[in-house]
Amino acid sequence: MKKLISLLLVLVLSMIGGCSSQQEAGSNTPADKKITIGTSPYPAWYVWYIAKEENLFAKYGLNVDLVYFPVYSDSLQAFNTGKLDMLNIAACDTIAPYNQGVKFKIIDINDNSNGADGLVAKNKYKNIKDLKGQQVVTEYGTIEHFFLLKALESVGMKENDITYTNMTVNDSGMAMLSGKVEAACVWEPSLSQALAGKENHLIYSSADTPGLIPDLLIASDDLIKNNREDVLNLINAYLDALEFYNENPDKAAADMAKQAGVSADEMKQMMAGSKLFSIQDNILAMTEKKDSYLYLPYTLTETAKFLKSVNMIDNIPANPEAMLDTSFLEEISKNRPSFTPPDTRALAKK
Repeated sequence: MKKLISLLLVLVLSMIGGCSSQQEAGSNTPADKKITIGTSPYPAWYVWYIAKEENLFAKYGLNVDLVYFPVYSDSLQAFNTGKLDMLNIAACDTIAPYNQGVKFKIIDINDNSNGADGLVAKNKYKNIKDLKGQQVVTEYGTIEHFFLLKALESVGMKENDITYTNMTVNDSGMAMLSGKVEAACVWEPSLSQALAGKENHLIYSSADTPGLIPDLLIASDDLIKNNREDVLNLINAYLDALEFYNENPDKAAADMAKQAGVSADEMKQMMAGSKLFSIQDNILAMTEKKDSYLYLPYTLTETAKFLKSVNMIDNIPANPEAMLDTSFLEEISKNRPSFTPPDTRALAKK
């Protein structure tokens, strides 16, 4: 009897151990690890929805949740408090959390703004110099504020040469559309909104400042450490989405438009202001050192100087290169043929 009881106990313990082992093994499979990626209503970030609609995540066995934040600042808060694994983010917004000790790395440059940010003015103002002494609105301490200063600098002007008014970017676009202000610096989709007013026109855009406004993908250190293969696969899925965009521009535009709540033609126009990055574009921008905005660490440093000047941060990162992890793109580049990303401007004209 004692031998029988002992045998039964061994069998029960073996079954429990087996179940436990199966659960542990299952929890380490990519399908069971849900990866959350924060996105917001900036045109180039809708490329992720091509991957979703065309089942490109499933191709790599990934379980991805694209978490959409209508208010961009909410996505920053979610990532900084550990509620997201990855985030699509403007370069300027990486500096404060980095200084505060949030653990992440920049792993990809989605795009450079190439007309998706602009200085809009009433038609009576023909150029930037005409705005001297006039009211110009944009959001204090944001990349649009930095962009405004660079626009003024391009013609030898400073902020005190205009009447600067702090206003959120969304409200700035609406104010221009309704004719309540003389000029505004805004990004898409507020830029298109402001330009919809017949009394308004574009006098300066981010196409005039290549590399000034990069948009990035960041990943938490925990995700990088514990799910490296998934991060590689996610970048590959994103690159697949760019290739699909090249080969099927109308379907890709429809995929993005579905999330954006606009027509496919409107989506094409919104995307025209973004220069999408290839693998090689990424590697060059993150590794080829130069004193220009075409080198991401230089851009981060210059942006940090601006943020410090407006009291948004206390310190300028001494080593911005430490914010980057190029190993994923470098590994992918060894096995994946290079390709040219979609020419968003050309596709917008078709």
